[in-house]
Amino acid sequence: MSNKGFTIIEVLISLVILSMIAIVSSNILKSSLDTEQETSLQLNSIKELNLASTIFRRDLRQIVNVNSKDFYGNNLSGTLISQINSQSLMFNSNIKSLSNEVSPIKRIQYELDDNNLIRKQYFSSNPYGQDDFIKIELIKNVDNLSFSFFHENSWHESWPVSSVTSNKIPILVKIEFIKKNKEYSWIVDPNISHVL
Repeated sequence: MSNKGFTIIEVLISLVILSMIAIVSSNILKSSLDTEQETSLQLNSIKELNLASTIFRRDLRQIVNVNSKDFYGNNLSGTLISQINSQSLMFNSNIKSLSNEVSPIKRIQYELDDNNLIRKQYFSSNPYGQDDFIKIELIKNVDNLSFSFFHENSWHESWPVSSVTSNKIPILVKIEFIKKNKEYSWIVDPNISHVL
């Protein structure tokens, strides 16, 4: 007697083999998707840091050494201001405007807000309205933000260092922070040789 079909054992063995192939294939696919997602997150983090670094360096390289005033018209203590442990840096920078009728000099302020590095660009160098600014979130999830200033062969935690330096720009400006347990440090030369 000759059987022309498959036995139930042969069908079960083929189903077990197919299910093993499907499990291995799905594990490989899941691993590939996880790797792609992790790579995408790393790439986005690098892009975020690169853009923030570019904006920070541009702002400092276009710094303008002019006196600043507070929101009530009183003179501030310097042209670049960062107090000890304030996690904030304020200065005026030459920002191109779409209109030639508006001054290109704008107040820029970097600060830590809810663990995010924020850049505020005010509409003028001496704004009267405390809310007259454009706010950009540059870097998310930042810890331990600090600014340092190089002057007379040493680093200082605040600027101006004294009344003598209140109308000067430091030789170098350093920003340090931690993001995802990695330490970052950027050092920028404001590149204003005529004010030193």
